[in-house]
Amino acid sequence: MTVLVPKESQRLHRLISFYEGPWRLTGEQGADAACVWCGRLSGPDGVDLDSISGRSCSACYLARILWLITWYDWHQHVLGCTPCQQRRTCYVGRGRRVRHELTIMPAGKRPPFCESCHCPVEADEPAMPVRWEGDSHDRLGYGHRRCVTRRAVSR
Repeated sequence: MTVLVPKESQRLHRLISFYEGPWRLTGEQGADAACVWCGRLSGPDGVDLDSISGRSCSACYLARILWLITWYDWHQHVLGCTPCQQRRTCYVGRGRRVRHELTIMPAGKRPPFCESCHCPVEADEPAMPVRWEGDSHDRLGYGHRRCVTRRAVSR
């Protein structure tokens, strides 16, 4: 279970505000009347997004927060887990992956695909979270364990 300290909550809010916002807003979304993701009225419990002129409804905002938290939990586990890094069975890693996968659809994310071979990552395939540096910020994604560990060994 992850406990968010205020500093971490602020970091996650910045990540969502700056990198998760849509590129184009409708009139209602730009006027802060509707959620930037689902288009429903954001209401009084909506969340102001810092980088874009818009608001999010609490359900969409929470879904994206949970997606980030579960992705980082899984990623942190894999970094320190020898069985995960050696392509062996790890039930803790599998549990964190399943918990993360439950957040993908509510957060409006596309199904996972491997950043190395660009094929879909199926639920029964061993996979791991992958973070890489993009043009403007770090990008979070997924990779088949065989693809990710092979690239790491071959470097």
